[in-house]
Amino acid sequence: MHQIKKMGVLVVLASLFAANLMAQSIVSPSLGDVLLCFRPAGGGAYDLVVDAGSVATLTNAPQNQRILITQYTGNQLADVGTNSTGWSAFTWFDDTPTLGIATNTLFTTISRNSLNRMASAPSAAPHDSQGIVVNDMSSVLIGAQTTRSYSADSSDYAVIEPDDPNNNNTAYTFGQSYIGALGPDLDFGGDAEFQPENETSSGFTAAGVVVRSDFFQIPPTGQGSVKYLGYFEFNTNGAMTYVAYPTAPTVATVAASAIASSGAQLNSTVGVINTNTDNTSVYFQYGLTTSYGSSTTVTNIGAASGSYALPISGLAASTQYYFRAVAYNQYGTNFGSALSFTTTGGGTPVVPVILSIHRTNNVATVTFTTGGFGTYSLLGTNSLASGTSKTNWPAISSAAGTGSPVSLSDTNNSTRMFYIISAQ
Repeated sequence: MHQIKKMGVLVVLASLFAANLMAQSIVSPSLGDVLLCFRPAGGGAYDLVVDAGSVATLTNAPQNQRILITQYTGNQLADVGTNSTGWSAFTWFDDTPTLGIATNTLFTTISRNSLNRMASAPSAAPHDSQGIVVNDMSSVLIGAQTTRSYSADSSDYAVIEPDDPNNNNTAYTFGQSYIGALGPDLDFGGDAEFQPENETSSGFTAAGVVVRSDFFQIPPTGQGSVKYLGYFEFNTNGAMTYVAYPTAPTVATVAASAIASSGAQLNSTVGVINTNTDNTSVYFQYGLTTSYGSSTTVTNIGAASGSYALPISGLAASTQYYFRAVAYNQYGTNFGSALSFTTTGGGTPVVPVILSIHRTNNVATVTFTTGGFGTYSLLGTNSLASGTSKTNWPAISSAAGTGSPVSLSDTNNSTRMFYIISAQ
């Protein structure tokens, strides 16, 4: 970010007019300060212009940081209202004497059509067109209209300007004193392809649901790409918060459970970074290799971090499957690590291989390999009498095949024992 330069301080003499006070020592915004503006959408007595500080505070913030805009008070906003209120935030950056990469770069809010779905990025315009928008933006200066009376609630960084709903003075075009050179469609006179203003509903305060506008950096055409910076969130209590660079949810794949011959339950844990902010969805990819090839249905989990599972069916018996969890929201997608499981059931049992036999006191333990299905039994005898079939040896204990080594034990007092593992 280039150095930000002061535009100066406007000093106005104090004079009382019918409970309205002209602004005293109103500070003009520095170049690159974000102007946060409120107006009664249906017309009203006042508009509110807030110098929300340097845009560098927002662009330099770490990911997911929430920044409360503190430069205005509830009493000041009350002069405008929160129901049926239009609000926007914007600034510009132009600190070079000749044309350069920073010249006529715009920063602006774009309202969301859906609470939890990011707005479409605005298009950049040619350098000269964005220069006109810079002039429009720079006409919205705190305390710039020195001949008008201001609300007594005005402060150095939040000025409540009189509205002129009858359009009797060109300084208050279309009854929107803060909007300056903007046209009635709030698109900076048609010189840029975006509209910065969002508008609350008539029942916004009682509804208890926030509204959001996304914040973009827009260099002129050919001087860089449009960048998404974060979003502004206007609460029904009048608080405005900026969320910097919101990110995709975290996700971890967890071992499968309820494994059967033709299905299993796939498990995950998902972490939503901005709680009560973003609709997050989760699903699983699975298949015979780590290329997967199949996916579960997508489940919307809202904004709640936690453990999430989905069942799958139609699998082949005694088959190894790979899977991973996937979680995403409007800011991106993250993938869990690859895990695997083997279905149970059907087919010819895998021939076991005895890995070890050891005895402690009167307990003998046999460890052996298994396949992913079938029943494995420990058979034993203390006599190898001629003609005795091994299949007739007594069954001592059994276990289901898991695809992993299994241990079975036998407790006896014999000084000599013979064992086999039977797979069925």
